[in-house]
Amino acid sequence: IYDRNGNILADNIVVYSLSARSVKLKNKSELAKKLSQIIDIDADIIYNKLQFKNNIYLKKNISPKENQKIIDLGEINLTTPVSNKRIYPYQNIGSHIVGYVDLDNRGQAGVERGFEDDLSNGKDIFLTIDINLQNAVRNELLSTINEFSADSGLIIIMDVRTGEILSSSSYPDFDPNNHKTFNENNLFNRSIQANYEMGSTFKPLTVAMGFEKNLIKPEMYFDVSKPIKNTIHDYHPHKGSYNIKEIIVNSSNIGSAKMAEIIGKKNQQEFFKKIGFTKKIDIQLLEAAQPMGNRYNWGPIETMTIGYGHGYAITPLHLITAYSMISNNGIKIKPKIFLEEQSLIYKEQIIKPETSNYILSLLRAVVTETKFTGSQIKIDGYEIGGKTGTADLIKNGKYQKNANLTSFLGVFPISKPKYAVLAIIENPKKTKKIKRLTGATVSTPLVKKIILRMIEILNLPRVTNEEILNAATTISNNNRNVIN
Repeated sequence: IYDRNGNILADNIVVYSLSARSVKLKNKSELAKKLSQIIDIDADIIYNKLQFKNNIYLKKNISPKENQKIIDLGEINLTTPVSNKRIYPYQNIGSHIVGYVDLDNRGQAGVERGFEDDLSNGKDIFLTIDINLQNAVRNELLSTINEFSADSGLIIIMDVRTGEILSSSSYPDFDPNNHKTFNENNLFNRSIQANYEMGSTFKPLTVAMGFEKNLIKPEMYFDVSKPIKNTIHDYHPHKGSYNIKEIIVNSSNIGSAKMAEIIGKKNQQEFFKKIGFTKKIDIQLLEAAQPMGNRYNWGPIETMTIGYGHGYAITPLHLITAYSMISNNGIKIKPKIFLEEQSLIYKEQIIKPETSNYILSLLRAVVTETKFTGSQIKIDGYEIGGKTGTADLIKNGKYQKNANLTSFLGVFPISKPKYAVLAIIENPKKTKKIKRLTGATVSTPLVKKIILRMIEILNLPRVTNEEILNAATTISNNNRNVIN
């Protein structure tokens, strides 16, 4: 298995094992002492094993040098059968993507499992990930998890034009060379297996589905001054009304809920089906999970809360794929981990180009017009847009008041999108410097660090002249019609 640049991620090496026909051995005590010096096992342990009458294994995976020393002993009742051992030079880096094999070299997870037949028949597999970028991403992710004493985290980087996954890091992770690091928590690939309610990253999707149906227009205003039925509140209350851009920039739950109420349950369900939120993503990583969606009650209140990302659960891969399609002029893409000679080119228009341009302008406004988010993500010359998300974590079917999920999904450059970057941190804790745990304070700075590393590793040029977005995306303040 190779990365996109030809770096070896998994390979077979020839190894030897030491076994003995103990019943035919003579002078076992002296032999045990000699073997102890070669294979670094206590002579008494070796001697005790040699007391068994049947053939026994003394040590697996001995080196070629050890093998030669054993041959030089001249003991015909010692044998060193040859076998293949799977090795992973990059250890934990990219382990969820690469996967691992069992003792019989059969793929158990990741690419090892998904391409089991090809690999067992000697075919080389080249992946879309860049292992140098993967290493940088993992380091930045670990730094943030440690800073906030978080439970876990993940980052996905996708090429929005092709669906290629350039990096996918989920932590905790494991070393595929060391089965002692294998436990359920470490092996769980949160990028493709975890279902989360994504919070405010759903708000641009709500605008998109309404814009598609001509139910939501830029000039519309919504009264956000009062909570809805004492259950839907805004983090930063506002006495007055917001237009669509202001709802997204200020991340208004009330405004998003009122938009969703106009859009309705049927249109939500139709849109989610169109962007792939109702089925498992077709990718060669077989662990990829089915989105949970909304399995329970989907009434009028739930229709509104889904508008701001509460009450509907998907995997992180689903979310970044949806944003990538929106950023790709509304054209369908398929997430890829296998670097084929030619990318599949889809012609299916998931949303209209006008909708794509409008949503991109809103994502850019989040960066250029917000006090909290913009300062955390701006990089001169790279024209970044995006959306924060903060959601309560669910445990045993109940929302936890003191545990949340923070996220940021960035797209750049907005005038001609190439990359989407999603960072999610699970259950961060307050620090001396940061008391408010939100997508803006936890995950947004992380995405900035990731993009800076992308610029360095992928040698990404600055956008010298920002293209003016299509005039249709201009958000007008005329025709002020307030919706209560």
